[in-house]
Amino acid sequence: MRNSWAVCKREFESLFSTPVGYVVLGTFALISGLSFTASFLFYGVMSASPSTYDFPAVPNFEETFLSPYLVYSGMIMLFIAPLITMRLLAEEKNQGTIEMLLTHPLRDREIIAGKYGAALLMLTLMMVTVMLNLGIVYYFVDVEPAVLIFGLATFFLMGAAFLSLGLFVSSVCSNQITAATVTFGLFFLSFIMSYYAEEMPETAPAPEGWPDSAKTFIAHTYDLVRSVVAELPVDAHAKDMAQGILQPYDIVYYILFSAFFLFLTFRSLESRKWRG
Repeated sequence: MRNSWAVCKREFESLFSTPVGYVVLGTFALISGLSFTASFLFYGVMSASPSTYDFPAVPNFEETFLSPYLVYSGMIMLFIAPLITMRLLAEEKNQGTIEMLLTHPLRDREIIAGKYGAALLMLTLMMVTVMLNLGIVYYFVDVEPAVLIFGLATFFLMGAAFLSLGLFVSSVCSNQITAATVTFGLFFLSFIMSYYAEEMPETAPAPEGWPDSAKTFIAHTYDLVRSVVAELPVDAHAKDMAQGILQPYDIVYYILFSAFFLFLTFRSLESRKWRG
């Protein structure tokens, strides 16, 4: 634990020894703050005249404003997370210090825990902006505190999942720019999958003239693919949680997602020792 904390402290301090840490926090605060202000004002306009926007009554606050804002804040990590994770291990390789780190009396899991812990500390700092915005919501709107707490948890779990994937990519790349590009590409693929999942028809588009056995096979295959496309994207499990709807499988998804890519990162470091 002490070794992991030493790695975490060293990595976290290095983020602010360069402009990277300040740029990350400032960019997130700016984008999140602007989206919050615009969304909050627009919700006020819709509430004042719901019929103009095809609402029979005042729109539900959690569904119309809170959930989209929190999911959007989590999706900002699509752009922010690569800036954090690209340097965690790829920079060590680029500078030639990875061998020294691996031969130091540190276990692989301690290195990974320290690096990932530093990324989570950055995520926690970004949560301060979200907390301030939710504090404004609590002051002006009658909303249950539990809903806001679940909203913060949603943002943290989404960010932790993004960071675990970015850490794995950083472990297999030897260049920071490559790591950032690949990480962003995977994040964007997740976003695209989420979009197309909503557009996919519920039934398989099999031609009418095909045999029943072929139709059955296509239907089962299509249902499987549609389920994967619908459930795999990182933001797919955030919408209900951001409204205060607690479903255990959503939380389990984020935990397993992060654990899976941390495991792959561990294997990546192990394989480097074998090759060495």
